[in-house]
Amino acid sequence: MNYLKGLLGLFFILCCWSCDLGKGSNSSGDPIPETIYVIPPELEPKVEKIKKLVDQQSRKGLFNGVVLVADYGNVIYVNSNGYANYKRKEKLNDYSVFQLASVSKMFTATAIMLLKQSGQLSFDDTVTNYLPLFPYKDVTIRNLLNHRSGIPRYMVVSDEFWPRDTMMTNEEMHDLMVAHCPEPYYPSNYKFNYQNSNYAYLALIVEKVSNSTFQTFCRDSIFEPLEMYDTRVFNGKDSADIPCSVTGHIYRRPRSVNAYNNYINGVVGDKGVYSSVYDLLKFDQALYDKSFIADSILEEAFAPGSPEKKSNRVNYGFGWRISPFEKDRLVFHYGWWNGFKTCFMRYLNSRRTIIVLTNRDRSLTLPKKIQEILFEEEVNDSKPKP
Repeated sequence: MNYLKGLLGLFFILCCWSCDLGKGSNSSGDPIPETIYVIPPELEPKVEKIKKLVDQQSRKGLFNGVVLVADYGNVIYVNSNGYANYKRKEKLNDYSVFQLASVSKMFTATAIMLLKQSGQLSFDDTVTNYLPLFPYKDVTIRNLLNHRSGIPRYMVVSDEFWPRDTMMTNEEMHDLMVAHCPEPYYPSNYKFNYQNSNYAYLALIVEKVSNSTFQTFCRDSIFEPLEMYDTRVFNGKDSADIPCSVTGHIYRRPRSVNAYNNYINGVVGDKGVYSSVYDLLKFDQALYDKSFIADSILEEAFAPGSPEKKSNRVNYGFGWRISPFEKDRLVFHYGWWNGFKTCFMRYLNSRRTIIVLTNRDRSLTLPKKIQEILFEEEVNDSKPKP
């Protein structure tokens, strides 16, 4: 037993050492060699502007996190600024691992798409096919994916009936919804209504269909096949199993304080994935690979799910918001939870990527400012010439 403890201690030291060096770690704790990235000459002026922007916001105390910008999968800018833990003054590095908050929803949708691809479910199956006691009839998996189920927030029930000092699971969330059956907000498929309940239920469906935990399915079917070794699902209990993870901070003037471990951290699918910018870039690139998810399935993820929404408004697909951005085909998601704010933007035509992960819940303006820089020539070219 002492020998085993010694090995585990050595593993922890290696992981922390690699995190401190800013070179990341793989599943064995070995440091990942530093990669030198080549910036295309035509993008050098944009990269300089991005660097100046990030430095400016960091100096003013407006940004604490990691930024990555890529062009066709090639990293043209990456930088980390600030603290992983304000109290201990531990610094962030490019491989720091963050709670993704609602950016986690893209992985939940991916898990469902993989089950669809393997013929284990259909998007138009009703939820009651897999959860017979589900209290809202005629709701389909597609409705959950598109946030069109009309079901209420599970926190409405859990805040009233669940003890705050006990971590709640997806199964227990479902039991509460069955027992108390709060009124739906809308009939199924009536309109778009963004609710975390939809994706918490999708994660539970993944568990029922795959006969494994959501954590295990994501690890075996997404993270390990894509070599996302610093990515995992956090169930609220095993935080020690997330090497390089950082602390979420809630800003309270004049300082930031550590966020507490909320009891609904045990509910996953709507949140709960921890990852780094480099692992997210691996996921980004895998979505261009037809061997991972077939185009016919992936196109549904990027298709507007609410036809009644105006064309100049943001729509929602499967785990992705669909932007009306005129200069490219943009799909994206923002996240906010427990001291973390995150953003993942994919420009499907130009194959550009912006990933911003922060562990302080202040206003997150960097992604759109970086977008303006990346596409400023296109914007300028569209203006009438004298």
